[in-house]
Amino acid sequence: MNKIINIYIQEPFKILCFFENGEQKILDLQQVLNPEQKYMKSILNKKVFNQAKIGSFGEIYWEGVAQMKDLNGITIPCNYDISPDFAYLKSISSKVNAQFD
Repeated sequence: MNKIINIYIQEPFKILCFFENGEQKILDLQQVLNPEQKYMKSILNKKVFNQAKIGSFGEIYWEGVAQMKDLNGITIPCNYDISPDFAYLKSISSKVNAQFD
């Protein structure tokens, strides 16, 4: 698995991903995910999209975008995430020489 170690949000709905193996790739969510999928409609909102973060397993995630039921059957918000493997396989190589903090 190639963990994502940093990201830069790009327009429109693209994420420049820096992987732990040193590769830089661009993930275009409009090209790889179904815009009709329930939670994608939220993510393809510019304000929500720009809040993408990196999780502890190297995944890209958005806080509170999805929903699930707890043990009592109550619907609660949860994160929507994209695995680092999916991001790696579905993105294209980038020659950008960006520096990050």
